[in-house]
Amino acid sequence: QPFVLRRNWSAAGDPTGRGVTGDVVWDARTQTGYMRFVGLRRNDAAREQYQLWIFDGRRDQRYPIDGGVFNADGSDEVVVPIRARLPVGTPLAFAVTLERSGGVVVSDRERVVVIARSS
Repeated sequence: QPFVLRRNWSAAGDPTGRGVTGDVVWDARTQTGYMRFVGLRRNDAAREQYQLWIFDGRRDQRYPIDGGVFNADGSDEVVVPIRARLPVGTPLAFAVTLERSGGVVVSDRERVVVIARSS
């Protein structure tokens, strides 16, 4: 479908992302999507959680859209719905960071696990 974007994950700077594969699917029309991960390390939800960030070409890149926090249980495959906090106009990239439990309002991007860029 013309409004559906699908991109593969690539490892980013954090060692947690090594060997992780999968993809992100986003439907601009319905503002819904999901992320699929294979090999994503289990997190200790009491200490840290994964958080999705959506970089929108219509917004300041210093402040990507929060796509929600989630946990990985160590399963071979993890599928997570995207919960964008704001409407997404032109998604340029999707990035997953590892943050303190509960997530953050603005990430320091110190622990970027995987990234999926639009072409």
